[in-house]
Amino acid sequence: MVTRISGLASGMDIDSMVKKLMTAESAPLDKLNQQKQLMEWKRENYRETSVKLVSFTQDKLSKLNLSSAISAQKANVTGNTSAVSAKVSSSASGVLDVKVTSLATASSATSSAAIELNGSAPAPTDWGTVKLQDIKDSGISGTTPITVKIGSGDSEASIEIDPVNETLDSFVQKINSNKQAGVSAIYDSATGKISLTSKTTGAKDIALNGAIFSALKLGSTITGGEDAKLTVNGLDITRSSNTFAMNGVELTLNNASGSTSTRIEVVKDTDKLVETVQGFVDAYNDVLSTLNNKVSEERYSKYTPLTNDQKKDMSDDEITLWTNKAKSGMLKNDSILQSAAADMRSAMVQKVTLDDGTTISLAELGITTGTYQTKGKLILDTDKLKAALDKDPDIVTNFFGKQDSAAAQSNKYTDQDGIFARMKKISNTALQKLADKAGTSKVSTDLSASFIISSTMGQELTSIDRRITDMTARLNMIETNYYKKFSSMETAINKYNSTSSSLSSFR
Repeated sequence: MVTRISGLASGMDIDSMVKKLMTAESAPLDKLNQQKQLMEWKRENYRETSVKLVSFTQDKLSKLNLSSAISAQKANVTGNTSAVSAKVSSSASGVLDVKVTSLATASSATSSAAIELNGSAPAPTDWGTVKLQDIKDSGISGTTPITVKIGSGDSEASIEIDPVNETLDSFVQKINSNKQAGVSAIYDSATGKISLTSKTTGAKDIALNGAIFSALKLGSTITGGEDAKLTVNGLDITRSSNTFAMNGVELTLNNASGSTSTRIEVVKDTDKLVETVQGFVDAYNDVLSTLNNKVSEERYSKYTPLTNDQKKDMSDDEITLWTNKAKSGMLKNDSILQSAAADMRSAMVQKVTLDDGTTISLAELGITTGTYQTKGKLILDTDKLKAALDKDPDIVTNFFGKQDSAAAQSNKYTDQDGIFARMKKISNTALQKLADKAGTSKVSTDLSASFIISSTMGQELTSIDRRITDMTARLNMIETNYYKKFSSMETAINKYNSTSSSLSSFR
């Protein structure tokens, strides 16, 4: 390594001179670093756009396309509104006239008499602490665990009893925690009496197998459950539960109807459908605004990325203002974004063709595009949409939710695709192009997600990094050579001065 000298012999500021010489030599490296910075800024802008598109398709459109949103229905309940409650699904249809005769009840068993203890057992103050082995005729003794069973067949549950330590309280807890048993147990701490109740309703008996159940005065069976009895549109029906589905309508029986039946009519939920359409309009306008802003943002080409030397002569505020200008317009007139925005606008104004050949247009739902200055943003007239729904309750489902089954896997939409399918296909096409070019993720909404190195820009940046490394090494060599030359000059001057001083001494 060459020793850098201060220029004492020549009187020159060598460091300053080398620095000035290297400033000129470093100009190509500065331009390369600026090129890299611009490309990184552009790639970050692509990622921001990608995240917006992913959020639009995977979050907003997916939620709006749920049957509960796009095909929202509700139940109009009249008559005896307290006897029956109703919830409808997207597949629900028709009118139900329901008259409830009786509700479903659960089987149960309770201690028929006071529980007795063995003669040697002390009288309890809290029956929960009584050990099962102290209960008369419990069949529990010794130290070997005993198994009792509740139910039969596939629903049979086995419960293991600790013959030494099992208490009434711990036994009840084991019953309640055993999901297979399907019963709830409680006891009275004052009397020790116990109750077992089926967790489900309906006319069914539950077997109790074990001497302990007889000792607890429960017998060998849980009985007494009844099925619900009702009439629906004149048809006599029994059900084991008070909640069940008919024609896509979930009915909950609350009490007997008496003389007045309950009428349930399935209708479109207009308010929910309007909310869905407004949600789409807002989401569409948001993503379109992002695309439009990116491609139209002003580009200030004279504001290049600052070098470290340039930043030394500027304040923090000046650096921020300059950098904001330099970052502006990274995607000005970008072809990928322009194409996506144009395709979205075009897809919105094209009619949706139904299977029967009829068509639906944007205007029929009360949706219009704004002025030229709004660049395709949508405006919803909710009153017109409600009027359209009154005329055709399925218009929102068909216009937004329809999908061309023949082209379902393609990213090219057809006139038989609804608006949601079209937007997803256009967005997916743009996301693929962004991934290929910038290495952005097609599924992530993380603004800090890593870029794919194999993308076009990833490869270009890798190439620039190699050139920067090579150029930096070359500049270090040039700088070293400059110092070598000045060092040689200083050495020669020192020799000259030494010779001159020797000759002067002979005078």
